[in-house]
Amino acid sequence: MARRFPISVIPIWIFLAFIIWYFAMPLTWLVVTAFNPHAYTAAFEIPSHPSLANFVEKLTKPVSGVVPYQWIVNSIIISVSTAAITTLVSIGAAFVLTRFAFRGQGAMLTSFVIFRLLPAILIALPLMILFKMWGLMDNYAALILALTALILPFTLMIAESYFRAIPITYEEAAMIDGCTKLGAFLRVTLPLAAPGIATIFLLAFVIAWSQFVLPLFLLRTPALFPASVGIYYFYGQYGKVDYGKIAAFSLIYSIPVIVAYFAIQKYLRRGIAGLVAR
Repeated sequence: MARRFPISVIPIWIFLAFIIWYFAMPLTWLVVTAFNPHAYTAAFEIPSHPSLANFVEKLTKPVSGVVPYQWIVNSIIISVSTAAITTLVSIGAAFVLTRFAFRGQGAMLTSFVIFRLLPAILIALPLMILFKMWGLMDNYAALILALTALILPFTLMIAESYFRAIPITYEEAAMIDGCTKLGAFLRVTLPLAAPGIATIFLLAFVIAWSQFVLPLFLLRTPALFPASVGIYYFYGQYGKVDYGKIAAFSLIYSIPVIVAYFAIQKYLRRGIAGLVAR
């Protein structure tokens, strides 16, 4: 006899279809609108003659004296620098926290959790005032330092979890063979923690890439803006919204994050799986 389709699963399929539609429609609108050279409203309209004109104009036509692709380059510089510094500091701090015992260690980890819960908008204005007093406005180094401080509590907790799960006996065996404590950590523990390190780097990169509040407060020159602020800056330049060009720039803005994900996806999957297991 043919196997009957259970009626009880129909509501589940309907619910899943609604969830897929709910999340797919905004992305579909973004892609379709980006290829519509006459998309001057927010209406969903399939273009009769799809074109790359929006992409070409966003990459070649200056906006307030700045070619928009410069904002993408700025975002790459800021995000890669922030992710690299955050990853290095997280590794060093995790080494100290997991391989040495000292008074106040638990309170320190608790403070990291509390700091991570603080929204960026809460510290943006005080930072802007301080950086203005110190002459650090419109400065990439200051912005990268601020972003690193914002992201570090989160990545440090991930690094601490990874390194604590790796048995210290591996390092002790290396030390018996002549390695120093730091050398054993670098040669033995660090390679074992590669998935976690890749996870930390990508998370720091994505958070820095999508950060809007701190760059908006700490940068004043349009030529220095990252893409997250550039989109907002372009949005109201002419008193109207050119949805096609903004959609095209949004797609371009998403490419580096997608490329970064696929570049380290092997390590990232293992890293996330390791976090779940722990």
